[in-house]
Amino acid sequence: MPVRRGFVVFALLAAAFQQIQPPTFRSGTNLVQIDAIVDDRDGEPVTDLTADDFELLDDGKPMEIRSLRLLGQSSELRGPFAPIRNVDDELREASRDEVRVFAILLDDYHVGRQNELRVIPALEAFIEHLPATDLVGVYGLFDSIRDAHLNRDREAALKAVSSFYGRRGDYTPKFPVEEEHLKRMREIESIRRGISRGALEALSIHLGGLKEGRKTLVFVTEGFAMDTTEMLDISRAANRMNVAIYPLDPTGLTTGGARGSAALGTTGAKDVLKQFALDTGGEAIVGTNDFIAGLRRVARDSSAYYLLAFESPYPDDGKFHSVSVKVKRPRLTVRARSGYLAFKPAEKTTAAMAAPVPGEVTAALARLAESLRPDASEPAEPRRLHIPEQGESGGEEKSAEFLAAPVLALAQGRLAGPPVARREFSRAGTLVARAATRGAPAVTGRLLAQDGRPLTDLPVVADADICEVRLALPTLGQGDYVLELTATLEGRAIRQYVAFRVRR
Repeated sequence: MPVRRGFVVFALLAAAFQQIQPPTFRSGTNLVQIDAIVDDRDGEPVTDLTADDFELLDDGKPMEIRSLRLLGQSSELRGPFAPIRNVDDELREASRDEVRVFAILLDDYHVGRQNELRVIPALEAFIEHLPATDLVGVYGLFDSIRDAHLNRDREAALKAVSSFYGRRGDYTPKFPVEEEHLKRMREIESIRRGISRGALEALSIHLGGLKEGRKTLVFVTEGFAMDTTEMLDISRAANRMNVAIYPLDPTGLTTGGARGSAALGTTGAKDVLKQFALDTGGEAIVGTNDFIAGLRRVARDSSAYYLLAFESPYPDDGKFHSVSVKVKRPRLTVRARSGYLAFKPAEKTTAAMAAPVPGEVTAALARLAESLRPDASEPAEPRRLHIPEQGESGGEEKSAEFLAAPVLALAQGRLAGPPVARREFSRAGTLVARAATRGAPAVTGRLLAQDGRPLTDLPVVADADICEVRLALPTLGQGDYVLELTATLEGRAIRQYVAFRVRR
């Protein structure tokens, strides 16, 4: 049976959008995390609950809550922040508990022309009022998730929103690949629905790999009919990734029949949007003209929520399991996702084999981010470590160990320049790392990937009180790396880590 060309085009587009592997969960393969929003009668968040106040059921069976955290907006972070240029930067910044993540997916295929004008001002107000610590990204159906969209640069997000326009029923090609759609006009709406579904699912998977807590996805669409299996696939992907979907329908209040009514074996467009929100712990902004109030609720939901963790009794059956979260206090309401998709045996094996990133490496990458801040100060030259005499008050010096934290410089030829504040280097010249020592310890060096994997051993040159490592940067690809120095003296070992970035 010949394969229809239109569906080949769709398959290629879907594959291009989904060039990312599902994340490995850092909490382990049996631990399931559910985020829950608890409100009082006035719709205000309740923030003083403990694990004993919750009741959690997995397929109707009571589960012990292993841990509970209250997460949301925090004022602890301060700017200016390190720039976000690639998905590695996204991961570093989004993984912090204090940082909220908001993604906006613009489904131009299923928004009528001019209807976008009804929601653009509300979307712009939503973006402008997010605190500076939050990350926000605006995605189109054909945007690559391998590009950095999540950012603190509000101008980029506002520009993407202001240039949005609906194309429902308009088949004029906007991208070269859409020329192929015109050759299959009988199938063009089916192709468009497939692209929108693929984009929504792929973006949910991408967001899921950024952090363990709640991620928010605002899906701007008037909706489209789909069969039950298609809807479940997307809901379960979002559930697995702790992504709350907030569909936003630009048509607002309407009279008469809803567009995209249900056909045989399908769920109607508006029902699909409401079900996505219900299944993922979001809320549908449907059937209302007050888009600003709806988006204000989106931000509020992420300002205070509980992350509950429990041990799954179904660790490797690959099936979807329903979850019910309730609170024992009266007159409180709870919203949480409807369940989770358990790992399959092969996925469990892959996840179990992935070693967690060492805490020292994560801390070094955080210091790298600090060094990329616009206001980062120049580091001091590595100094001679003072060894206090007996009875001498040494203050901070007294606590100095026999290996100081290394500083980085760039060598042109054989001589190294002064230490640099921004630990970011082009692929030219030689990177020099120096650390002060005392007691003549034996020092070894290694180059690590940003996930802590060892890449290669590095030679270390040491004299009485300074050790030095040199690394030719042209041998490295673009990305973040960590240098590990290990000093051994009298049976004791000390390690120091310093991260740096290599750019083009």
